[in-house]
Amino acid sequence: MNKLNSTIILSVFLSVLLITKLWAHGVPHSAKAFIITPKNNERVSSPVTIKFGIKDFLIAPAGVNKHKAGHYHLLIDLQKPIDLDKPIPRDKHHLHFDQGETEATIKLAPGKHTLQLIVADEEHEPFEQLISKPINIDVSQ
Repeated sequence: MNKLNSTIILSVFLSVLLITKLWAHGVPHSAKAFIITPKNNERVSSPVTIKFGIKDFLIAPAGVNKHKAGHYHLLIDLQKPIDLDKPIPRDKHHLHFDQGETEATIKLAPGKHTLQLIVADEEHEPFEQLISKPINIDVSQ
């Protein structure tokens, strides 16, 4: 086999490998994450029940490497955008729902809060297309 044929075979192999990886972890264009309740600008009392929504994608527990599936994370009062190239941290602003939960009841201090939902893969790396629009809520005393 000459050098040109070897280069072509290697290029085809790498292209197939890349396409397979992208397809296996790809997110359909129609997929989206959203917060069902509470609604944007709603006045609520604490504890607040937040219901998560997903369209054209599956939810599975963290650690399950399932085709086109992920798990929810709730972002609370973030001061700066999340780094999409790193796993989502665990702290009071980044809540993980590792068991595939589709809702949560959380305590929030009185006042205004911003909530946003993000879906991540089995290694907690976010799917860029599955970030909900942020909502604002006002927690009463």
